[in-house]
Amino acid sequence: MLDPNLPELKVMDYTACLQKVQAMDSRGDFSYKGIYKVLLVIFEWTDKFLQNRVLPNVEQIERDSSIDRDRTENYVIDLSYKQNPAIIKKLNVLEFHPNEPGDPENPRTFIKHNTVFARPTTSDAGTAFRYALGLNELSTSAIKGWFNEKRKYVGKEKMRKVIKAAVDANRLFDTYASTEIGNLFQCPYDKTKVQKDATIVIHLKPILKQLVDDKILFFFRNDSASRPANKSVFLYNRPSEIADRYDAYVDYAKNTIYPALKNLGVMGEVTEDSWNSPKNILTEIKGYMNESYGDQKTLMEECLVLNEIIEKDKEREEKQKRKQHIEDLMAFLAEAGRIVEVNLLRVSGEPLTDEFRAMLLSQPEVLYTEYADKRVYNEFILHKACIPQAIESAKRTFQIKHSDLEIRVLNQMNVMLHLNDESPKRLLEEIEAQSLFQFLPFFTRLWRMIMGSMTVHKFEIPPIKARLQQQLTRDLASQKVKKISQEKEKLVKARLKEREEAEKDAERKSKQGHTQSTQTNQSSDDDESSEPVRQGSPEEEKKWKESIEAIIRILDEAWEFGVYPDREYVLSKLNGKFTEENLIFFLKKFGGKEIYSFPIRNQREKFPWPILVSTGYLKRHGKKLFDKVSAESERQRNDKFPNQEKFDIAESQLDFLNRILPKLKP
Repeated sequence: MLDPNLPELKVMDYTACLQKVQAMDSRGDFSYKGIYKVLLVIFEWTDKFLQNRVLPNVEQIERDSSIDRDRTENYVIDLSYKQNPAIIKKLNVLEFHPNEPGDPENPRTFIKHNTVFARPTTSDAGTAFRYALGLNELSTSAIKGWFNEKRKYVGKEKMRKVIKAAVDANRLFDTYASTEIGNLFQCPYDKTKVQKDATIVIHLKPILKQLVDDKILFFFRNDSASRPANKSVFLYNRPSEIADRYDAYVDYAKNTIYPALKNLGVMGEVTEDSWNSPKNILTEIKGYMNESYGDQKTLMEECLVLNEIIEKDKEREEKQKRKQHIEDLMAFLAEAGRIVEVNLLRVSGEPLTDEFRAMLLSQPEVLYTEYADKRVYNEFILHKACIPQAIESAKRTFQIKHSDLEIRVLNQMNVMLHLNDESPKRLLEEIEAQSLFQFLPFFTRLWRMIMGSMTVHKFEIPPIKARLQQQLTRDLASQKVKKISQEKEKLVKARLKEREEAEKDAERKSKQGHTQSTQTNQSSDDDESSEPVRQGSPEEEKKWKESIEAIIRILDEAWEFGVYPDREYVLSKLNGKFTEENLIFFLKKFGGKEIYSFPIRNQREKFPWPILVSTGYLKRHGKKLFDKVSAESERQRNDKFPNQEKFDIAESQLDFLNRILPKLKP
C-alpha cells in the first residue's frame, strides 16, 4: 500500500505557498504573470476531489485560468519541480475506455494515461497522500476492468516466440506484466531519473501490490537475478497462461540452452521422457551457467521457481481432489443405510487405489471388517450414522432370503459399542439369536422344531459365536492366501509383458547402435573414443575381454554398495570409453553369458533402463540376495502402509532370481 509518509508526497505549507506564488506573480518582469490564478484553479479542483474524484490536467487548467497553453505548462512544471518543497504535486491516473477500437493485445488501446495536478488543502498536513491514494484506486479499477473485459492473451505459440526473442535480446523483463503496466505510467513531465522514480514509488509499486492482493497479478521473487528488473516477477494471474510461460521456458532450455551445453561436452544425452519431469535436468543445466549467460540464466532460475510453484499447485489440487472424493464417498455411505462392500466403491469410475482405500478406512466415522467363507473373501464398510438402518436391513434380508451375512458382519464390526439407543440393540440381539438356531446340534434343533420353540437360549449363544469366530478366522486365512496368489499371478503377467516390451525396445535400439557403430568404424578405424564391436584379431579380442571384465567389476562394486546399476551408470564409470549405442551392442554380443538384466516394474521414472548384474555375483551371493528380497517383499506386503517403490524393487528382483538362480551352476 501507499506510504503516507513518503517524502515524494510532501508539499509546501499552504499559507507559505500562497505568499510565495503571489510574490512570483507580482514580479516586475511579468515572467510569472497569471501563475497565482493557475494555483487557485488547481486548489479549487483539489478541494472538490472528495466529491467528484477528479483532478485537473493542463487542458482543464488552461481553460479555467484563461492562461495560454505554453505558459500554463511552464507554470505547473515550475510549481511541481522547481520549488523545494513542491508547491503543487504532479500525479498520474489511468482511465479505462472500453469502447476504443484497436489492438486487444495492447493495453494502451483501452487504458489512457492522464497527468493531473493537486494543491493539498490545509487539512492535508502538507502531503498529497489522499489524492495519490484516490487516483491509485481509480487506476487499479481501470486495469482490472481492462483485464476482465478486454484483455486478449496472445496464445501459447506466440508466447514461445515472444519469450525466445526477449531472452535472445537479453530483455526478459519486457515480458512481465509489471513492465506492460509500468509503460502505461510514462509521463511526459518526468524528465529526470528522480522524477521517474517518484512516479514509480507513488503509483506503480502500490498499484502492482494491490493487483497482486486482488488476484489480478501473480508475483514471485528471483533474488538470484543479476539485474534489479528481473528480481520481482509479476505475471497475469491466469493459470493456463502461467503454465504456457513455463512450457515456453522449458522449450527454450530444451532447444537452445541444452544443445549448446551438449556441444561444449559438459552434458550428455538426455532422454525425451526426462523432459516430462525436467526439474533435475533444469537444475543441472543451471549449474553450468554463470552471469555471462545473461537472461538465459535468468530464464533457468525463473523456470525452476515456476516448476516448484506448479508442482505444489498440482499437489494441492490432488489433495483437494482426494479430499472431495473422500467427502463424496462418506456422503454415499451415510445415505446407504446398510453395510457396503469395499470392492464395489468407485472413484471417477475406477476401483479404489491402495492409498485411497487407506485414507477412506482411516476416517473415524466408518466401521470396517473382513469377512470370508469357504467360497469368497469380502471387505465391508459402514458409516456409524447408519448402524440402526443397517440392523433393519439385516433383519429384512434374514427374513426374506434367510441370509445371515449382514448379521455376522455387523457382529464382526462390534456395532453394539456405537449404539446409545436400546431399541436397535435389542433388535440386533433378537435377529442374531434367530440366525444362530441353525448352528445348534441336529437333534436339539429337531426337538425344538417339533415342540414349536425355534429359539436359542442365552447360555447357548457364546459357544456358538466362538465356534463361528474360529471358522471365520480359518476361512479368512485361507481366502487371503488365495487372494495373494491371484494378485501375484497378475503381477507376474504384467512383469512379463513389461519385460517383453523392454527387450523389444532394447533390441531395436541395439540395431540402431550397430548401424551407427559400423558407420563409425568404417569412417575411422583408428578411432579410440568408442569400443569396436566386430570380430577382430587376437589383440582386439583380448581388449574386448578386458572391457567386459571392467564392466563386471563396476557392476559387482555397485551391488556391494547397494546401488542398482543400469547402462547409464556403467557409461558414467567408463568415462567415455563407449557410446550408449556401442555399449548396448557390446553387452548384447559379448555379455550374454556374463551379465544378466531385469527391469524394475512400475518405476519407469526412477529406473528407466533394466538393472544389470554379473553371473559371478549371482553365483556368489544369489542365495543371500534371494533371502533378503523375499523378506523385504513379505514385509512390504504385510505392512499397513507399504512403500510401493521398495515393494516393486523387491518383487522385480524376486521374479528375476526365481527364474535365473536354478539355471546357474555353482
